Amino acid sequence: MDTTLWIVLSVVAVVIVIYLVTMRVFFKQSKDADKKIDMSKVREWKDED
Repeated sequence: MDTTLWIVLSVVAVVIVIYLVTMRVFFKQSKDADKKIDMSKVREWKDED
């Protein structure tokens, strides 16, 4: 039982680390993409009500 617990905890820890690294990369890419947007060409959003 002790070995199974360590395996499960290890898998959970690896999944969390991979998730955090992936989100960090996507956040950085999103931040870089936001800097490249030319706001003068962006139109105002209007709902179709």
